[in-house]
Amino acid sequence: AIAAHEEIREDVPGAGLLVVTSPDRAYQDWNHAWRNRASGRYEARSHIGRLLDPLSDNAALVTVIDGHPSALSWLGSASRRRVYSLGVEKFGQSGDIADLYHLHGIDSDAILNACAAACLGR
Repeated sequence: AIAAHEEIREDVPGAGLLVVTSPDRAYQDWNHAWRNRASGRYEARSHIGRLLDPLSDNAALVTVIDGHPSALSWLGSASRRRVYSLGVEKFGQSGDIADLYHLHGIDSDAILNACAAACLGR
């Protein structure tokens, strides 16, 4: 993801990279803030919300995880943005990391392709 981000920034200087170390904790925090707002505590904000709110309204998110892509797809709803989720949908393969990332479409090339699709609005 870092290598793809560096390459993307050559063409899209404002592109950002957010590393989510615990999708579970990020989701729990967002869901807690959402429930608070739903019950009238409108000032409740999640950490992920504070990070994503400054993005342009037409920004898209590309999520990449070495787990199931749906684990981060909720970020689209959380930020009201299009999301392109990359991840592992089949389990049990073996190989070196580069080959497995390529096999599952989470290598730099796949990330760059998803970013291109996001920029083109496809």
